[in-house]
Amino acid sequence: MKARRIFHAKRKTAEERVREQKLRDKLQKEKPSLDDLVLSGECDPDAVMTMGMYFDLQKALQALRRERQPRSLSIGDVAERSGLDRAVVSRLENGKQDNPTVATLMRYAAAVGKRFLWSYESLPAKVKA
Repeated sequence: MKARRIFHAKRKTAEERVREQKLRDKLQKEKPSLDDLVLSGECDPDAVMTMGMYFDLQKALQALRRERQPRSLSIGDVAERSGLDRAVVSRLENGKQDNPTVATLMRYAAAVGKRFLWSYESLPAKVKA
């Protein structure tokens, strides 16, 4: 018997939704830069995904997509096999899911018969201005 994963959307309380809307409105009005947010302490610089990180993630997701296609698996097939919502799989492949969890990536990979192997490399030296 195959285990079936069930996707449960996180439900936000009314207070959480109001707090998030106030924050959106404030950011839209003030339009602070990332530097402004870091200097004010409102943003942890270590929690920010850089463009380099984003492109690395997109490269991995496109490789998974290229693994899916020759197997004649549809997005719906991957969703069913992984237990992810079909829209989540679509957003992953289209670059609209900015910060997926490791579990999400591993479930997607397993659905196409692959697994993630994690490695690292040294960052290039920063150029001083």
